Amino acid sequence: MGIFIIIIFTDLFIWWRLLADIRNRRSFAFVSVVVVKTLLTALLLWLIAGTLLYRGEFASPANAFRQIVFGAVAALTIALGISYAFISIIAHLLGRILHRRLVGVVWVNILFAGILTVIFADGFFRQRFDVRIIRREIKVDNLDPRLEGMKLVLISDLHLSSYHGHYKRLEKVIETVNSLQPDMLFNTGDFITFGWQEFGNCDTILNKARAAGGSFAIAGNHDDGTYYPDYDEVYGAECAGMIESKVAASGYKMLNDSSVTVTFNGALIRVAGVITHGHRLDMRYGDFAKALAGPDSVTLKILMVHDPAAWDTVQTFPGKVDLVLSGHTHGMQIGLPTPWGRISPASFFHEYWNGHYEFNGMDLYVTTGLGTMGLAERIFMPPEIVLMTLTSE
Repeated sequence: MGIFIIIIFTDLFIWWRLLADIRNRRSFAFVSVVVVKTLLTALLLWLIAGTLLYRGEFASPANAFRQIVFGAVAALTIALGISYAFISIIAHLLGRILHRRLVGVVWVNILFAGILTVIFADGFFRQRFDVRIIRREIKVDNLDPRLEGMKLVLISDLHLSSYHGHYKRLEKVIETVNSLQPDMLFNTGDFITFGWQEFGNCDTILNKARAAGGSFAIAGNHDDGTYYPDYDEVYGAECAGMIESKVAASGYKMLNDSSVTVTFNGALIRVAGVITHGHRLDMRYGDFAKALAGPDSVTLKILMVHDPAAWDTVQTFPGKVDLVLSGHTHGMQIGLPTPWGRISPASFFHEYWNGHYEFNGMDLYVTTGLGTMGLAERIFMPPEIVLMTLTSE
């Protein structure tokens, strides 16, 4: 309830300043601004009312999607309020310093508000579906020649309810995966956000993915149901069981604190997975020793763990893991492309937040994922499918 009060007061502040700034102005531009702001306020109130009055299953795909649409509109409202306040304060202070009233401040506020609105609209309608294929060569020490050129595809953080109403987009993702002709497919978890009900019939879409050497998955920290508002141990057990069933029906071998040895081109590969639990920055992991146990006769070891911060723990275990695959960070779904690479506030919260890392002959790859959570937005942080090609040093 507190977040609703904050958002409503922010919206009222914007209206107060906006009406004060445009009083006695009747131009088409100002009328258009009022119309657009009215529509945004109406959408905000409709989402708040829908959330407060809803009495159905919280984790239904439709309601879970409503939560992140509200998140997007709420974030835009907060951004507009901060922008309006910041520009107005700066203008006031400059006016005091220069001993005169600055002109054009209203237009500056409207310009910045327009830019923010366009960016958020683009993040909602286009960018969150603008899937990129990231191609990377991963050099592996002493790679078995039989694995030279092996293609691994990594996806993560589907948060399936974020595709509600757009399941054709999810089908397109799977078609893209298949077009890459992967030798192995890895999914590092967070199939859901709140509860197993979000999965819906998405298993019938996900199971169309094809990988010659098999498809493997683990559970992320959202997949245990602890983000469900009425979570208890009974629901947790139900959620874990349903997710395991749904993921299996999606064509994956689930590897929560376990491993499997597969043969590819005559070479033995161990694929292991460790489950992740916890909220936000307080993550807990499953049994690394159990997952990594087994003879060292394999030629390649691959470990999936949802949270990349676990890489520090992996490095303390005896026996080398050649490649660790993770997701989790989403790149915070916002970034900024620069000539030196993409930057994101995620770098302040996650030591390993995106891309390829290497230490002592071990490799980690972190994907920013495919879906959205919190808010139905991706702003200069596109969803991605990662294609890794193995090569020798």
